[in-house]
Amino acid sequence: MKKISVLCFLLVLLLLPNNVLAINEVNIYFFHSNDCDICNQERIYLEALKQRYPNMRVYSYEISDQSNYDLMQKAKNLYQETRSGVPYTVIGDSSYLGFSQNNKALFQKKVYEYSKIAYANKLGQELGITYRNDLEGEVVEYKNNDDYQIEETSGNSHQTTPINNKNKKIDQVSIYLIGAGVALSIIALIIYWFEKRNNL
Repeated sequence: MKKISVLCFLLVLLLLPNNVLAINEVNIYFFHSNDCDICNQERIYLEALKQRYPNMRVYSYEISDQSNYDLMQKAKNLYQETRSGVPYTVIGDSSYLGFSQNNKALFQKKVYEYSKIAYANKLGQELGITYRNDLEGEVVEYKNNDDYQIEETSGNSHQTTPINNKNKKIDQVSIYLIGAGVALSIIALIIYWFEKRNNL
């Protein structure tokens, strides 16, 4: 009977798909100025990106406030950024100065990466901000830069491809669990039959 328990446990681990496992919250620290047009473009982009990746948390710091400016300088020192200016963005443990079309795909790829793998959250530790690593949901990895296109509007952004449909996820988990149950029952019967046969 002990053999059956061990085999059942191993089978359940093998049958559970990756997307049933939890994903990470991704902390983004966005340093900007209200007088900066490029900063405003990035703000709109981050709002649109959050529609595709609801596990993002964006912390926004307007640097005309001296304490926010000092915090940005601390962040730049932490990530060894020697250049001045805004926008300055920290995604997980990667930092970026400026914002351009090329940054869009790069930002999204980093959000995907940190959704899947743990990160040190160095700036978050300095600020006393943690991140959860037990969120339900799934994130999509895109293969081509065209897939990273997100429609942006001035303030009203929306995603073109939803990634976190709760009902769909529940259905997927149910199917996997039912399949695992059926497979475990068949294995248990086979083991029981072999043990009974060997005892005869």
